[in-house]
Amino acid sequence: MNGTRTMERPAAGRHPLQTLVRTRRGFVVFDPRIVEGTHYSIDDHGALVHDRVPAGATLGVVVAAGAAGALFLGDGWWKLAWLVAGLLVGAVLAALLLAIVDLVDSPERRYRKLTGSRRFSRNVTDTTDPSTWQLCVLGSRVADSRAWRTGLIDPDRLLGPLLWSAVSGDDSGETVRDTLTELADVATELDATGPVPGRRRPSTVTGQDDTLDPVVVLRARADALRDRLRCA
Repeated sequence: MNGTRTMERPAAGRHPLQTLVRTRRGFVVFDPRIVEGTHYSIDDHGALVHDRVPAGATLGVVVAAGAAGALFLGDGWWKLAWLVAGLLVGAVLAALLLAIVDLVDSPERRYRKLTGSRRFSRNVTDTTDPSTWQLCVLGSRVADSRAWRTGLIDPDRLLGPLLWSAVSGDDSGETVRDTLTELADVATELDATGPVPGRRRPSTVTGQDDTLDPVVVLRARADALRDRLRCA
């Protein structure tokens, strides 16, 4: 061991923080404003998905059109031809449906109007931008913790905006790194103590001042970090 602290590459997959998507090569970081107040969410692959028009609905349109063509118009070998024709018609209808949804309720258009920018996400890898990649690893570490998922730390859910401010260059990366590092340390220590949110930890000695209880100290640090996040 040479004493240098290294960060392992997180596995790809679903992440508790929606705006931080893990990929095989690194991360995709989104500005939370791209989905705030919309009917869209960000899936595991970093794509914007309309919550009210799931992929299954468009697939259902295609299959239904194909089945209807084969059932009502086909006879014998012609059923196969009508099935193919119906599938093609269904695909066109599904594409039109998605185009109409995007025209009426486009998160990209709304974001451009709100911010004046077309850039609402950024790909980050450890080879192209190691320092920003480390910020993403820290953010991922915080979001993966039980303390963050239960709202014991960062109850205002400012982790996403904080991370985007550093990734997009709107804020000092060093300042964000210090905040994320402390958040990650507090989250790790809280997870290790295993406290139940809202429950007071009993003292082992009658009359003992619980201000020295490590959980109380950690929660005080979490409250201080909450104030810092609000000012960030």
